[in-house]
Amino acid sequence: MRCGLLFGLACADMYDVVVNSRVPPANCPDGCAKWSDLAGDGCKRSQGDVDKKWTKGKAPGGSARNCAMPGNDPGTYGDWCYCRNSNSTDWGYCLASSQMVPEQINLQMAGPTTMTVNFVTFATSGEPPVAQLSESPFLDSPQEFRGVTHSYVETGSQKRKYHMHFVKLPQLKERTKYYYRVAAATEGVWSQTFSFTSLYTGDETRVAIFGDMGVYQYNNMGNMLGDIQDRRIDAVVHLGDHAYNIAEEDGRRGDGYMNAYQQLLTQVPWIPVIGNHEYYEGDMFQRFLNMSEGVLPGSDGSDARGASALHALLTASTVYGRVQKRQHHPEVNGAHSATSRFYAEDLGLIHFAAIDFSPYYFADTEAKWKAPQLKWLEEDLAAVDRSKTPWVVLMGHYPLYCSSITLGAEHEDGSGSSEELGTFKGCTGTGEGTVEESRADLEPLMLKYGVDMFIAGHEHNYESIWPVAKGKVVSKSFTDPPAPVHFVAGAGGAPALDKFGDSGPWDRKRVSAWSYGRLVAKNATTLIYTQVFNSNNTVADEVVVTRTKHEPYWETLAALYPEAQQIV
Repeated sequence: MRCGLLFGLACADMYDVVVNSRVPPANCPDGCAKWSDLAGDGCKRSQGDVDKKWTKGKAPGGSARNCAMPGNDPGTYGDWCYCRNSNSTDWGYCLASSQMVPEQINLQMAGPTTMTVNFVTFATSGEPPVAQLSESPFLDSPQEFRGVTHSYVETGSQKRKYHMHFVKLPQLKERTKYYYRVAAATEGVWSQTFSFTSLYTGDETRVAIFGDMGVYQYNNMGNMLGDIQDRRIDAVVHLGDHAYNIAEEDGRRGDGYMNAYQQLLTQVPWIPVIGNHEYYEGDMFQRFLNMSEGVLPGSDGSDARGASALHALLTASTVYGRVQKRQHHPEVNGAHSATSRFYAEDLGLIHFAAIDFSPYYFADTEAKWKAPQLKWLEEDLAAVDRSKTPWVVLMGHYPLYCSSITLGAEHEDGSGSSEELGTFKGCTGTGEGTVEESRADLEPLMLKYGVDMFIAGHEHNYESIWPVAKGKVVSKSFTDPPAPVHFVAGAGGAPALDKFGDSGPWDRKRVSAWSYGRLVAKNATTLIYTQVFNSNNTVADEVVVTRTKHEPYWETLAALYPEAQQIV
């Protein structure tokens, strides 16, 4: 268990991050002071106090004079350092390199035999990015793959220009360890060498799943790093609200988040979902959608591309001023999507379908996405081959059932002030209408196509919900339940926890503590959801769902949504 020693902060599970891809702050002309010997480098900051910022009470090996994000003080806008030879306690945030140095490196899945590796530079030569891949840790005789680059101008006042690189790694052997490195061009600066283990079909499936995580010392990044090392998870699903807020300070908040996340996401792929905090700072989802674009059709004319939430950009975004509809990779077991707002992904025994709730909660600008999403969702659910992926998990940022009372204008963002949430009305525990609309749209499809589980974030807590439909508890058993099982898992590491009100009829268990989920499909009949405390990695709750047949919930549909039985 890691404990924050600064300012009496509680135990936390953010890890230490050393960032060697960035340059010292502008106000540090002599560079960064050595973290382990501040006085020797002309910095007057107390060495003892600074040592407490690190999770193990001292600077880790390799910190040297690099920029860093100590786990107990990771910085609001990313990596930082104290100034060398300042004869003061001066410090500053580090800056992006102008030398085509890769940063924000992350993997995204595209089926069991394809991965994409994505990264950012702030300079480009115009040549395609490149990745080297090998089963040897020394990158002996590597395969070399070239990708594509999309330039994106951040929507903030400084109009910072990002060069987002996407390289597809195809024809992987299942469950095989690979080593790789990337560069923005053959003549560019190479990243360090990373490794990942490729994915699989039809076998025990293990993921971390949660929402609402930024770079705070109590988040679950350290837990997931341990999960990877102990082979408890093979991928990460983030249910929206990335970084808080990803576009803040001209995108620098998002840069820090992705550089911190890099330590995890260079080892396992992630499936991110769009949340309301990706809308704020005047960004209206543009940073998320642009970093989600993925791999364009190759020069060979193939339309196969990296396929995860981070690859099928809505329209290549208005930043590019063009519309390009692109399919998911041909291996997807469901319907193709042309947008990372909503999409489907298979991993092992689970078919994941991610949806965007912004048409309901930001209707003034996003309502146009409602009809296309519902059409796609029905096509996707109808096309799933349950012999390949017996379990279907639907996920989105907002819950359909919850009992939080810090909703709407009082939703807890940690700032002490109200948060603008568009037309958000709150969970139906309040009896208000917006989530009633989303429930009326989604539940008939969930019942008709036998969706096993719905998992959401947004509310900064954990709730386990009995099998429920149209506001009615239809069972208090998870053995062959007659309706989907719901979880709220929005406590990955947000600015502050929300508060509970009346539990209503459907709550089985509630936990107000920073925590995240682990989802394991053992086989075609057993799916286990485990909620884990960030602070000490112990189990907060566990639910075992058993389904002997994966089929529609016809009786529940007929009783509660009879008009929906003939939906086509």
